[in-house]
This record gives sequence, structure tokens and C-alpha cells, in this order.
Amino acid sequence: MKTWQRRTIIFGDVHGCLDELQDILRAVRAASQDRLISVGDLIGKGPDSRGVLDWAMETKNLRCVLGNHERRFLARKRGAELPDGKVLDAATWRQLRGGRERYRRFIAPWPLWIRENGYLVLHAGLDPRKSLARQSEWDLITLRRLARTGEPWYVRYRGGRLTVFGHWSRRNPVLRPNAVGLDTGCVYGGRLTALILPERRLVSVPARKIYRRKDSWL
Repeated sequence: MKTWQRRTIIFGDVHGCLDELQDILRAVRAASQDRLISVGDLIGKGPDSRGVLDWAMETKNLRCVLGNHERRFLARKRGAELPDGKVLDAATWRQLRGGRERYRRFIAPWPLWIRENGYLVLHAGLDPRKSLARQSEWDLITLRRLARTGEPWYVRYRGGRLTVFGHWSRRNPVLRPNAVGLDTGCVYGGRLTALILPERRLVSVPARKIYRRKDSWL
């Protein structure tokens, strides 16, 4: 008799694209027995951040790591300033009107990373010179390139655990033996991509439209 194995489905930056989120869940045939994980940036830039958060709050088998756009939302709610001086975009702030305190309570406990047997999920990147415990919050939610070399952080990453991330939108996923980048620019008219574990299979769905213009693609 074949033994059933629980799947883990990790999906890239949604950015308020609720229709495409529902499309990817159908494409992977997500079930209540599956473990769903968001790499962060469920909100921001796109058309329906409120709808995405309402879905997330109702989805019991979902876990999320904190993205920079959720961090901007929390900072704006508190009137604080982040190191880059950026704030959550005005359109998303308006979308969350009337429920901001409820959404803040939901988002505030999200961790900076999720580490399970064999994989690590974080939003952006990490400094390969440091242990996970010594990473700064800012690197974990914003890092793309290493300051000292200008290289993508994952080029120097030597960790043995598969690290899955988002944040850096590209036409195609980043595929390396120990790192997978899932942000394929759905909000920019690209695709929404998910990684299914343990088989390590990628599934993508196209954006239904261009919600935000992007200057250039990698």
C-alpha cells in the first residue's frame, strides 16, 4: 500500500493579486491536508490586499513569513520609520481601511523565517557569513545583493538546507541546488509561482493583467 506523504506548498510574492492566488491554489490542487507557506509580501502594490489578507486569516493550514511590505504596513500603523524611509503604498493603505488594527494583530506575530526538516523559508536573503540567528531583520526582508561584492547573496550561500525566498522579481525562478527564488513578478504581469515539496516541483500561473509597471526584468 502506498504511504501518503503530506505536501508543503510554498508560494511567491502575491502582492494583493487575489485572483492569481486562487489560480495557483487550483493549479497545485491545494487541499486542507497540505502545508501552505507564503514567502511574504502577501500585500502591497496589487489590486486586493484586503481580500488576500481575509483569505489568509481564514486559511488554517497557512503559515507566512514577514515580507518588507508587511513590515511597512506595521511601521505605518505605528507611525514608525524604516531604515530605507519607505512607507506602504497609499493604494494598499486605503484597501485596508476599516480593518487595519485587525490586520495588524494578524501580521505582527509572523516570523522572519520558517525552518523545517530540509528547508528554510525567508522573504529576501541572508548574509552568508553569519548564522541564521545572527541575521538582521532588515537583511532577511530586503537583501538582494551583497554590499561588498555586488553579487546576489545566494551565489555565496553555502548552506546545505534548501532556502526558499521571494522579494527579487524575475521572469524565471532562481533555481540552485540549495536556493530557490519564487518571485516571478505576478503584480508586474509576470507569473505567480509555487514550489511543491518534497518532490521539488515548480508550478506557475500567468498574471491576469499588469497591475504595476516594471522598469526592467532580470
